[in-house]
Amino acid sequence: MASGALPPGFPAVEIEGEYHWDGGLVSNTPLTEVLRDSDHKDTLVFQVDLWGAQGNPPGDFLGVSERANDIQYSSRSRTVTNMLAERQKHARFIKALLEHVPTSVLKVCPLSRVAEQAADGSAINVVHLIYKNKPCEGHYKDYEFSADTMLEHW
Repeated sequence: MASGALPPGFPAVEIEGEYHWDGGLVSNTPLTEVLRDSDHKDTLVFQVDLWGAQGNPPGDFLGVSERANDIQYSSRSRTVTNMLAERQKHARFIKALLEHVPTSVLKVCPLSRVAEQAADGSAINVVHLIYKNKPCEGHYKDYEFSADTMLEHW
């Protein structure tokens, strides 16, 4: 029920004495969780965002409300993928450094095992698809999920 609780149209839902709104208010697409579970495995992720963080400045009050929702519900994908790219760059750097450390040192150094795990060479690829709003869509798009609207999105 909480995943359908979207302010201001739908109130928070009480679960075991705590009130919850849709998780998309914090992170609409939990890419971080998917990547955390993919450690040390080659991974291909397809992520579809229905709201875009990029957009034109609004021209009126309803536009401000719509733009605020776009930003609020858009995933933090770019931040997460930038962090992932840095992590993979560091892993390649560690792997290159390890190639210059004598095997005799690697065998006795406990940190070498941690470094080898960090530089395991696994690949993570994220294909990020972002839905582009149609001009006729308005401020209601965060709660209007009729069959006709969903068919139009597809």
